[in-house]
Amino acid sequence: MGTIAIVLMLALSLGGGAAKGADLARERAVNAQRPPASPQTEYELKWDNGKLGYVKTHIEPGNWVGNDFDISTLGANNIKYIRIYSSDLWPNGRWDGFRVGVFKFNAGAPGALIWGPRFVKGTGTGYRWCNFDVDFTLPKGATEFVAALEQVYKYPDTDPYCLDTGPPKSRGWTYYRGVWTPLQAEGNLMLRAVMQGDIGVAPTSIGRVKALYY
Repeated sequence: MGTIAIVLMLALSLGGGAAKGADLARERAVNAQRPPASPQTEYELKWDNGKLGYVKTHIEPGNWVGNDFDISTLGANNIKYIRIYSSDLWPNGRWDGFRVGVFKFNAGAPGALIWGPRFVKGTGTGYRWCNFDVDFTLPKGATEFVAALEQVYKYPDTDPYCLDTGPPKSRGWTYYRGVWTPLQAEGNLMLRAVMQGDIGVAPTSIGRVKALYY
């Protein structure tokens, strides 16, 4: 289990309801004259609703938190980068960095590390999305994985992870002292994975796609 968490409640009233299930957002570059035969596209996999609700960190280092994702219906198996919502403002007013990694996900539980860990640091100031390059192609046949971050330093010399305002969708995980357990949290972990590959849905389905998630 994890250590005692430091929790900062952000009283935000931004309006709007929580998303019904996780959304799969994608962007497609359009060439009006002659679209490529096998266009490359990016898929942003997420469980959060994009609205900041809680900010957390642990007293001791060594804690991983992550989300599991399923790409079985996508024509993409390359993780281009991991997006993490974090901040330099709390708890110590600077970026300290953390590690990011990708784990197997088998039989409903996270498994071995298959990419990373890589030490990264956020840039800019304030609460913001930080993009960290991965460029990792999943092993052949892999249709699920866990993207995660690890706290490297002891509080307060650490960067936080964030949760949204929506009801938990039970896709978050935490790892401490050799054991993975479901993330018991007030919302959904604001950690996303951006996939790159061939378009796996009809070109007319521009915008929000829910073919993968439910």
